Amino acid sequence: MPLYTHHQSLGHLTGLASRLFNRLLTTRFKEAGIDLTAEQWGVILLLQNSGALSQSHICDLLYLEKSSVSRSIDGLEKRGWIERKRSPTDSRSKLVVLTDKSLDVVESCSKIASLVLNDAQQNLAEEDLENSRLHLSSVITNLRKLNGQN
Repeated sequence: MPLYTHHQSLGHLTGLASRLFNRLLTTRFKEAGIDLTAEQWGVILLLQNSGALSQSHICDLLYLEKSSVSRSIDGLEKRGWIERKRSPTDSRSKLVVLTDKSLDVVESCSKIASLVLNDAQQNLAEEDLENSRLHLSSVITNLRKLNGQN
């Protein structure tokens, strides 16, 4: 087994890439006059793709702590981009849903996020990108299993 080098480890490199990507995305949102963090964008995307979800389900799907998701949801609710509605099947539970007001933001942010992704992937061959996706998907699958998730 090769000698462990922290700065070249997969954990360090993927974590660093994620933080740098999120920082650039948040900066680009801000430059466009959109008060939104990368974490909040993740919540919006999840709701856009999945529909109404409970806050705990959002935590599970994004692999984030309750406090982080709660802060994101509170900020989005203050802007009027999401709302909490009582669940039709469980009156004790609330579902988080996108509002009509968020639709313009979603469209603008999608364009910005696509540009950031393109910028981050510049000078990479499509074959290399596909291999990276496959390798990272395998690592994610392994980590989910190790964390007792499927």
